[in-house]
Amino acid sequence: MFTRRSLLGGLAALATLTAGVANAETVLRFSNWVPMTHPLSSDVMVPWAKEVEEATDGRIKIEFVSPLGAPPAHLDIALNGIADITFIVHSYTSDRFPLMELGELPFVAPDSRTASLAFWDTYEKFIEGAHEHRGVHLLGAWGHGPAHLFTGSKEITSLDDLSGMKIRVAGGMSKNAGEGLGVVPFFAPSSQSYEVISKGVADGILFPTESVYNFKIGPAIKYALKVPGGLYRSVQGIIMNEGVWDGLSDEDKEAINSVSGKHLAALAATMWDTQDALGEEELTKAGTKFTTASGEMLEAIHAKLEPYTEAWLDAGNGDIDRKAAYDYFLERIAYYEENPEAED
Repeated sequence: MFTRRSLLGGLAALATLTAGVANAETVLRFSNWVPMTHPLSSDVMVPWAKEVEEATDGRIKIEFVSPLGAPPAHLDIALNGIADITFIVHSYTSDRFPLMELGELPFVAPDSRTASLAFWDTYEKFIEGAHEHRGVHLLGAWGHGPAHLFTGSKEITSLDDLSGMKIRVAGGMSKNAGEGLGVVPFFAPSSQSYEVISKGVADGILFPTESVYNFKIGPAIKYALKVPGGLYRSVQGIIMNEGVWDGLSDEDKEAINSVSGKHLAALAATMWDTQDALGEEELTKAGTKFTTASGEMLEAIHAKLEPYTEAWLDAGNGDIDRKAAYDYFLERIAYYEENPEAED
């Protein structure tokens, strides 16, 4: 028999249970293939995860787990729900992100910050509606600093010097840049770059300065040829399984968005630019000779790689207005160059 006392007790217990459910935290697993000691993890992903927890008043917590697959597999790892969140490099699956390649085109910006903020603006205005990230929710995207040419035993003084050289490249525009410059593209994981260059299996690498330094390739590198605006930059991002995202409350989505998007792009870009400067300083101290392409050599590099920009502009079947997107991207780059503190 129910009594008034038992009824009140039951209601109190139900209220306690309901409050517990309401305040329960959601733990999202982040499969991260970047070493936790790398600045991309320690200075970007970990601080962002803490910001998410703070923004949601502790309702959402992010747990970093050992990589659940190879780096190129991390798009599908999130897509298939093997992990809730992953870090991806779009060029590792470039055939699935033809529009994101806009952010990888050569010569566009002097650093990561101007390119990354401008690219996020362009993504929101032109690319997001094309739904290239089907099955996942893109939380933020950015480009690393301008990539240059680093060689082991041979200084590059003209493009003729590159003939027959094996240069480590990644996918996307990195591969295009290598082919355009006339090298023999060589594919190897970033973590194996020192080994293949030091043993003469490859003659050099196309990479941002930060990565040569932080992947400890420096001892195998004697020469660096910097190209104003960069030979390319890889577009990277953090994604969440779409079903997991859809299952979050509107309040938590809004909170996560408040520390993602352009804010996340700026956080990552600050790391890249800081590490590029540190990398050049430390590599120079260790004996790497840095020179900057100019004059006829720079003109020759432009002539070899500008066709890839034209090819991107001419590709597509009406997916977006690519010319308008490219022009807007350059306009926003100019804006952030003129307003280095701006994030609007």
